[in-house]
Amino acid sequence: MQFKDIIGQQPIKQRIIGLIQENRLPHALLLWGNEGIGKLGLSIALAQYLLCNNRQEGDACGECLSCKQIKKLMHPDMHFVFPIVKKTTEPICDDFLEEWREMITQTPYFSYQQWMDKIGDGKQGQIYSRESEEIIRKLSYKGFQGDYKVMIIWLPEKMNAICANKLLKLLEEPPEKTFFILASNQPEQLLSTISSRTQMIHVPNIATEDLQPIFGQEVARVANGNYVKALSIQNQAGESKIYFDLYRNLMLMVVRHDVLGVKNWAEQLHEMGREEMKNFLAYAQHITRECFILHFGASELNYLEVHEQDFAPKFARFLSATNIEFIMETFAKAVTDIEQNGNGKIVLFDTGLQLMTKIK
Repeated sequence: MQFKDIIGQQPIKQRIIGLIQENRLPHALLLWGNEGIGKLGLSIALAQYLLCNNRQEGDACGECLSCKQIKKLMHPDMHFVFPIVKKTTEPICDDFLEEWREMITQTPYFSYQQWMDKIGDGKQGQIYSRESEEIIRKLSYKGFQGDYKVMIIWLPEKMNAICANKLLKLLEEPPEKTFFILASNQPEQLLSTISSRTQMIHVPNIATEDLQPIFGQEVARVANGNYVKALSIQNQAGESKIYFDLYRNLMLMVVRHDVLGVKNWAEQLHEMGREEMKNFLAYAQHITRECFILHFGASELNYLEVHEQDFAPKFARFLSATNIEFIMETFAKAVTDIEQNGNGKIVLFDTGLQLMTKIK
């Protein structure tokens, strides 16, 4: 994957290329930013540029043996670590390499949830403790085809504590000409001892003008720099429509004080799995914000999809400065409770009951 294949992000590309050309690339680089903006693609393009046998001024050549191997995601000196699910006693990422290559070959722009849908059956993904041993083993070998070795870690915040702690020394003092590239959606969830050993580069949302030629002006604006969301809007089959229906149904029952309805709703969402519950709650915070901001009449600050535009103005009248903070905190607390393995049905039911006390 070359830099030219990454949508927009010209300043970031130029910065990365400059670091390599000036021989100032840090041994551990953390690319962080929102989901759907191209961090994984940038990581692979960086690795390809670094490993290319005939490096050009602003990109890899795309024709040498190294570039052809990276195009197939089969270069012996480029390794991947990513969240997986537990299908064996001691799972490692190599168990899922075939699915991983299929996913990236289709597009490097995909969400964590889409990856979990491919491999997880509703389970939560994690980078397990044994992966640290695999990383150490792979990087202990001499480079097969050149001077450099690259380890790309997608969503390092999903590393469990044992794995993360075992990597500390390696991140601080890696083998010669070995580079770590970490691509994170939530760097605040990383151990501080991990992030402090990296050079952090913020990757911004994709500029609307870069998405517009692909998706059109309105979709590009609503997507707000997220390629995955733009594609979802365009296909009109994205997760947001499912979450919107769940949100609308919940709020109708909350306004009517339909306790039994909220109980049944909580059971329905619980059956979708823990990750879907977390994703819904993240969506709930987003759409609540969009509804609340309608009070201020600043349409340019609204990012509503077509199926949300009729509902939002009607529901906005139930939101005010006196209850918005409580509502957002209630959804955020529910996410935390579910992440800590709280009973999903109880957490969701309690969330609905809490909302009834403030939405009238």
